[in-house]
Order: sequence, then C-alpha cells, then structure tokens
Amino acid sequence: MSQKWNLQDIRPAQPRKRRTVNQPSTEQAQKQSTQSEQESPINEHKNIPNVVIEDGNKKGKSRLLLSVIVFVVIVGGATALSAILGKTELTIYPEFREPNINAEFTAYPDQRTDSLSYEILTLEATSEAQVEASGQVQIEEQATGMITISKVTPGAERLIKNTRFRTPEGLVYRIQESVVVPGAALNEAGSLSPGTIQAEVFADEIGEEYNIPAGTSFDIPGFQEGGFTALYEAITAESNQVFTGGFDGPQFQIDEAELSTARQSLQIDLRNNLLARIENEKPANFVAYPNAVAITYNQLPAVEYGQDLVTIKEQAILQIPLFQNTELGSFLAQETIATYEGSPVRVDDPSALEFNYTSATTSQSVIANATSLSFNLTGKPLLIWEYDIESLKGDLITLPKTAINNAVLAYPGIDGARVRITPFWQRTFPEDPEDIIVVEELKQPE
Repeated sequence: MSQKWNLQDIRPAQPRKRRTVNQPSTEQAQKQSTQSEQESPINEHKNIPNVVIEDGNKKGKSRLLLSVIVFVVIVGGATALSAILGKTELTIYPEFREPNINAEFTAYPDQRTDSLSYEILTLEATSEAQVEASGQVQIEEQATGMITISKVTPGAERLIKNTRFRTPEGLVYRIQESVVVPGAALNEAGSLSPGTIQAEVFADEIGEEYNIPAGTSFDIPGFQEGGFTALYEAITAESNQVFTGGFDGPQFQIDEAELSTARQSLQIDLRNNLLARIENEKPANFVAYPNAVAITYNQLPAVEYGQDLVTIKEQAILQIPLFQNTELGSFLAQETIATYEGSPVRVDDPSALEFNYTSATTSQSVIANATSLSFNLTGKPLLIWEYDIESLKGDLITLPKTAINNAVLAYPGIDGARVRITPFWQRTFPEDPEDIIVVEELKQPE
C-alpha cells in the first residue's frame, strides 16, 4: 500500500531562523548622528558642482568674428583660386569653303572694282667668277636700268618711246618703249595715291659715269622745255636699282664656250640666292608663288684679275607679283562661290594652289612694265571667312557666358561659337579681353 504525503510532511519540523541585522545601540546611534552633523557641511560642500558664469555678449561677438574670418578666408581663397586656375576659352567656328579651282585669271598693278591687284617685289644680286682671257677689245656701251615713273595728279599720261629723263646732275636717259603712266587715285584714307609704272631706260651717251646708284631722281626735261609746267611738276621718276653696263675702253676677250659655261653657273647661283630671299623680304600677309618669278640677267664689264685671268660679273634682277592674302581669298570666293556676299576671306594655305603664267615668256620679261598679268590657278584651297576677333572679345567682357550665341550674330563670318569658363562657379566673361583665349575650329561638334 502506497504511502501518502502532505505539505506538512515536506516542511522542516522547526521554523527557519530569521537572519538578524546588527543595529547600533542607542548610544552608538546618537554618536553617529552627532558625527554626521559635524561632517555634513564639509561633505555637502564637496559634492556641490562647479558653476561657470559666462558673458553672453562676449561669446556672441567671438562667434561672429570667427564667422567673418572664416567667410573672408573662404571667399579670398576662392578668388585666389579663380585667379590662378581661372581660364576662359572661346572656340570660334568660322564659315569656310573648299572650292575646286582650275581657271585662268587676270590681275592688274592698280586697284580695280571686282578685279585682283598685285604689287611687284624687285630683288637684285650680283656674282662673279674668274676665267681665262684670250685678249682685249675696245668696248663702248651705254648704261641701262629700271626706273619707276610716278604721277601725282589724276588722269593717265602716255609717254612715247625715247622720252628723255634727266638726273639732277644733268645725265640723260631714254625709255626703251612707250608707256602709259596711270593717274593718281583715291586710297582708303580718302587721299590721292600717285599712279606708278616701271620702265627700262638706257643712257643717252656711253660711259661708266652713267652707272648711277639706286634712288636717283629724274624729271622730264621735254615738259619743261615745251611749257607743260603742270605735267613737268606732276610726273617724276626714281631709279629702282644700280644702273649698269656703261663702259668706254678696252675689255677682255674670253672664249665664248668658257664664258657661256661660267655665266650659266653664275646665273644658277644668283637665281637660287634670290629665290631664297623672297619669303623673308616680302611684306607680311602677302602671297608669293615661286612659279610667278621673272628673272632677267645682265653681263657686267669684266675686270683684270691676274696674268691671263679676268673676273666676269653677272647681275640678276628678280621680279615677282605679290597678292594680298585677304584680297586673293575674297577674289577667289567671288569667282567660285555662288552664295558669296562680299565678306573678307583669307586663303588658309596658298601653297594649295599652283600658279603658272599663261604665256611662258612672261617669266623672262620685265613684268614691272606689264599693264596686267594673266595666269592659271589650279587646286583646292581652303577659304576661311575673316572676322574681327578683337571687337568680339571687347563685346563679351563681363557679360554672362550665355550671351555668346547672341553676340556672334553680329559677325557674319562666324557660323557658331562655344565658351568654356573655369572654375565652374565663374559664370561671366573676364573684364580684360586679353584673358579670353580664342581657338578656331572648322567643324562644329556633333
């Protein structure tokens, strides 16, 4: 039989003892209370937190001053950074064309409406060589040279063959062929520019004294003698280079074959020398085509060099027409582009055109005497429309960069433009036009 349990059976028979807490006696409590009262002020003083009293006005002023300093530093730094790193780059897309050209053209030494004009560049050089002489012969020769005839009044004047020209010393020369001296014409400044033409002359008498220097002035005694005072005062002339060839006396005789070989060698050297000078001596912004040169040679009197040797001298005179680049470009645009409206156009690379005279003999003549020059031009030049970039930069200063599209509308030679300004927070063009960097591109980006 199983045994039954109840709660009393599982409780301990004796009640649990409570844990006693040691409490101080009344005397001890009073003692501790007295001690606590004595120590309380000290303990309370030790536990009181420190309180700092600040001046609110001073603190606010300090913060404001710090903010101002920080602001000035930031703005000053940004300004300095802009000055150091800032850049304004203006990309211009000019109008351009590349026409195929293969045609004959005619140019004139004076300005004419809808025509191409040119200027003549004249270069001169001499060279010498020693050759063996076979004897002497008596020589009597007249000096020759080139003069520029000028007329300072309007209206052309024809001068017949053998018209006399006189130096201040009384030496007389005559023109070899008849010439027409153009009258003075109005220039771009509104004043009269003299009409000019060049002519070959020869001395009226033989002798070395007629070998005059370049820059000698001349008048026309026939006008003075005939009472044509106005023409006498209006038409004058000046020598272009030293006159040569005048001689009266014995001259060395040289074997023809040897002389021909020596002269040919001198002429080659002279030609190369003169061709090398063209690029350096032509004015800026003018175009000179090598195939356009015309060279004439003059044999100068030989002089004794030593026993059985003589020094021969050769003179070469090079003349070449020069075309102003913008005038040439505008003329070609006028002749080849149907939509051309007359704006100035430049030839980007003149060497893209090949120049050849229509007549082969032109390159061996004195082209300064010609009233016009006919030639063929062949090639595909790049013609670029001109525009006043300095004026455009002046229009843009201090404007917002978005103004560029409206600004270029006033310049017909510009198809479009783009501007890039750094740093990114700079939104206007600089105050100084020189700070605007211009880059030219022929094709706009897609």
